[in-house]
Amino acid sequence: MRKSLLLLVALLLAACDITIVLPGSQLQVDGPEITSGSLASGESARFEVYAGATAVRLEATDLDNGAAGSLLLRVYDASNVLYAQTLSHRYFIAPRPEIAAEGAVEPGVADSPVYSINIPAGSGRMYFEVTNLAAGPTRVSARAVSRAPLPYSDDVFDPTPADFAATTTGALLYLGQTDVWRYTGSGPATLELDGGETVHATARIVGGGVIKANLEPGEYYSGLENGDVVYVQAQGNGATAGFCANLSGCNDYLDSGEYTLAVTVP
Repeated sequence: MRKSLLLLVALLLAACDITIVLPGSQLQVDGPEITSGSLASGESARFEVYAGATAVRLEATDLDNGAAGSLLLRVYDASNVLYAQTLSHRYFIAPRPEIAAEGAVEPGVADSPVYSINIPAGSGRMYFEVTNLAAGPTRVSARAVSRAPLPYSDDVFDPTPADFAATTTGALLYLGQTDVWRYTGSGPATLELDGGETVHATARIVGGGVIKANLEPGEYYSGLENGDVVYVQAQGNGATAGFCANLSGCNDYLDSGEYTLAVTVP
């Protein structure tokens, strides 16, 4: 009854152009997980979290169905605007209707029943909503944990390039993330982009103030010179992000966000 009343008030205020954010249980970063009550099919649990100086990974698990469970995760900003969503164990995306077609069925892909979304440092107050998509009721657990910083950056966009002189690996972990690399090896060298299997990266090579090449996954450029800058981001205007498993100090269960800049020097 109380929940229905809150929803009615929210609808009435929305009709008057007054923004309201429904309350949620407070998740403390690196604190204990919170377990919801039983959620019927289509019912949601909502949580509140604050992302300060450290990036945060929001996690949810179907407790009663395990890996066979089906959850929809949504993250909203402080104004209750949808930031990211997923119903996949492998990646998350910016709001768009194709999510249902992209991740609804993925048998055998997940090594863990955990669903998660990474949010960058400095995001402030966020709202984490978990919806049960299974036919029967279930409980869900939610927690917020500090993400280990990447070796080169833990921001959506850090304009300071990270130097590389040989083959290097990065990961696109946040929506809209752009990684900036500066080549410090000898040239001309060949640069090949391995853009991953799920979050397909694209690389732009800039030198002398001009764009020298744009690489899709599997493509290469043979004129890489010392001082060239390489910008890496997800295709589709950065609308997709993923996880890392093979980078030092970075473990998000899967490697769907990882990419490699492979350098070959003659």
